[in-house]
Parts: sequence; C-alpha cells; structure tokens
Amino acid sequence: MNALSTTHATSDCILKLIFDQQLYDEMTDVLLSFPERSLEFLSLEVQAHMQPLENITEEVSGFKRKKMIEVNTQVDEAKRLYRYILDNFPQAQLQAQLLPLLSLE
Repeated sequence: MNALSTTHATSDCILKLIFDQQLYDEMTDVLLSFPERSLEFLSLEVQAHMQPLENITEEVSGFKRKKMIEVNTQVDEAKRLYRYILDNFPQAQLQAQLLPLLSLE
C-alpha cells in the first residue's frame, strides 16, 4: 500500500470548499482549530468563470480568483465540519460540495 491509501484509508468522501481568495487566512484558521481532530487539507488557487464579475480586472481577465480547499473525511464528519465552519466563520460566503471517494481498483 502507498502512503496516500494508508493515510486516508478511513475516508469515504472529499469536502470541497470554494471561497474568495481574501478569506484564505481566516478559513485555514477555522479548519486548523476543528476540535475533533487535526485536519490535513489541500489548498489550491482556482479561476471562477461566472457572471457578474465584480471589478474591471475581473471583467478584463474573464475570471475571479478563488481558493479551493479539499479535506478527505467521512460523510458524518464532513457535515460536522461544515457546521463548525458556518458557526465559527459566519461571514464567509463559500460554496461547499461533498464528493464520494471511489476505488480505482
């Protein structure tokens, strides 16, 4: 078994969070303070192509810069984590998706 499969052997889903780039520091603070366990997560910069764009830079470039965080977890924990984020960072406007992890074997 490789390190990835042993590290996340109990995970059955990915909680994906997408939010404005300027909220990144506060969002990571909330995630790192999750009381149930120390979370490991992946963060990426993404380009959101959407309407309406909010300023001239976005209108010229055609996209808005966002951050995306992915947490490998269990479904029940993902729901508790999402509620924890909303309770501790209520001003955050974010998009959340819960995706199943499928076996590639």
